[in-house]
Amino acid sequence: MPNGTLATYTPSQNHVGVNLTYTKFLFVQVRDDEAIGAKLRTAGSSIARGFFNDFDADGTRDIQAHETIQFFVSDRRTDAEGLAAARYLVQVSGKYRPRLQEVELELRRRLGDAGDVVSLDGAHRNPRYTSAELYEQAYRRAQARQSGRQAKNVFILPMSKTAEWWQMSALDRHAYFYPHVDGKTGQPVHGHARTAEGGVQTLHRRLFHNPDGYERKGEFDFITYFECADEHIGAFDQVHQALRDTSKNPEWAFVEEGPLWRGTRLLRW
Repeated sequence: MPNGTLATYTPSQNHVGVNLTYTKFLFVQVRDDEAIGAKLRTAGSSIARGFFNDFDADGTRDIQAHETIQFFVSDRRTDAEGLAAARYLVQVSGKYRPRLQEVELELRRRLGDAGDVVSLDGAHRNPRYTSAELYEQAYRRAQARQSGRQAKNVFILPMSKTAEWWQMSALDRHAYFYPHVDGKTGQPVHGHARTAEGGVQTLHRRLFHNPDGYERKGEFDFITYFECADEHIGAFDQVHQALRDTSKNPEWAFVEEGPLWRGTRLLRW
């Protein structure tokens, strides 16, 4: 999986949709040191110039900012390496992908050897597995976005789908998101949408696709992103566990999860 080095982008044509906007997650691991902390804050202030701070984003804005930035801090300390160990995180988004790459280069330059940076790229696309009924259930009733003062908790889960999943036709893949009869067991199952409906009105969800295509060696296919208020943290854990239950959601048999990063939205580092 991604090791923090700068990627060479080679567009792939497998299953690729149209990228509407781009996003970049920069996971940062630094030592607990006062001087390094000051360096990190200075770097954060520098890369934030020209971006709208998404800490103040909510569903009331009629016009969405084209370029946004958002800061996070992990809610747990760990001895793990790479992404799972990152204490700090920043997300930058915009329509112009090279602009986001410039931000990554600037952050790396300013941190130098004071911290390690792991970069994950994503792209927002129109929903692929949907219908009027699914849109009504999963999107129209979905939790509107709230500011970081109200919905301060964040969960980020990168993942990929297995080769078997991508070898299926789009119609066969589509069926896994609806209640259906499981072809392997012959039993009726809820499907992805019905299994996850407990979080629709409590979790703000975004799905980012790999902007260069799927099934790319050493990269994730998707980045799933959630925000919620303190009282709904349990809803995320419940939905996550329910989706892993293949007796309810057989689609998860084709999922390869990356490390789950949990943290808090910040106005600034």
